[in-house]
Amino acid sequence: MMVRPAVQRFLEQARSCPRSYHAGLVSKVAGSRVHRQLTNRSHEPAPGPETTPKATSAARDSTASSPTSRTQGSNRPTAPHVTRQSSPTSTITIETTDVPRSSPLVTTTGGPKDFFKSKSSLTAHVSSSYPWLLSTSPARRPSPTFWTALRDKHFLAVGTARARKHLNHPTYDFPTQFNDDAAQVTKRMIGALSDPTRAGDPQVLKEFMVGAVAERFAAGHRSMTENGARIGYVLKGEPKIAVTGTHFTYGPYPVPAGYVGQQWWSLIELVIPREDEVFTSHPRQQQIMRRAMDDGVYFKVDVRCDLDVEFVVTDERTGMPLLRDTRRRVELQFVSPHFTPWDEVFELDGDGEWMLRWNWRVSDIDWLVESATPKVKEKHKIDWHPKHMP
Repeated sequence: MMVRPAVQRFLEQARSCPRSYHAGLVSKVAGSRVHRQLTNRSHEPAPGPETTPKATSAARDSTASSPTSRTQGSNRPTAPHVTRQSSPTSTITIETTDVPRSSPLVTTTGGPKDFFKSKSSLTAHVSSSYPWLLSTSPARRPSPTFWTALRDKHFLAVGTARARKHLNHPTYDFPTQFNDDAAQVTKRMIGALSDPTRAGDPQVLKEFMVGAVAERFAAGHRSMTENGARIGYVLKGEPKIAVTGTHFTYGPYPVPAGYVGQQWWSLIELVIPREDEVFTSHPRQQQIMRRAMDDGVYFKVDVRCDLDVEFVVTDERTGMPLLRDTRRRVELQFVSPHFTPWDEVFELDGDGEWMLRWNWRVSDIDWLVESATPKVKEKHKIDWHPKHMP
């Protein structure tokens, strides 16, 4: 077989070049072939209406009617729908419909009302309707400063000694025994708030809370239930109680007409007749305090409760959890009933152990009541500073 000299030189040059050059030559040759084919076709006469063969038109119609020839290779998330229009040229149009994407769980039909469609709106509704403080909500009491922290520490020592005086019994050590009693009340309170048959009844909650707190939590539970949500608490472990403050109120209870409250810092409040509210002298003030103490006392104990509790909002219809919020610390306040120095405070139980005749009750949770209570008027506060000091 005779090989032309030009072809022989081309083959020898190709053997001596790298593979990248071979690829370039192949593409160049392929491109020249396509160019020649297009050039040859361009010189052919264009078929007119009279010279168009029937086979050519039939093949064109069959090619156009194939949906796979137009939609093949498309990665768009659309579903093709082919419809043939009644026109002389038999054109084909493709209508595409977007494939629906899955929506979040909280937007499915059959759930609570519109404000449960997103987590932010649900959190806002819970914060406005239910008094439990979420972990993302701002605190209701401002953070203490350096000087107020020192003052509260001093008042805690004074208040602890005063509480031991009022609960004077060999078997009751304040605050050690009080911490155990407060932990038990906290567990029972959380259990009652989680029970749908009891959480909406303020009379049931008053066994563990004062009336103001019980009314708020019962009303909040009813509001959430009416909107298709169920409230629950999951307590893990035992609550740990630490006393952070005490507040004593001396005087008759309920407050008779014509009596006012005289505030001695945040430690003591005296319920005294209106004519005795103006400070005159220390001997006179000590006499007023002794008379108020004879009328009785009740005191509140601020505690820091370290616990692992999860607040859960569940869809009443589907049982799907809509909100889960976990807290590691809750600020509580407990209150004693009003008693006089002549009342019996302790009694024997069935096992022959001495115990309190009454139970501590929760008077505030995360300063819910304190934040809604108006401040004491300045004229009812006692200034302990001498007159010559600024």
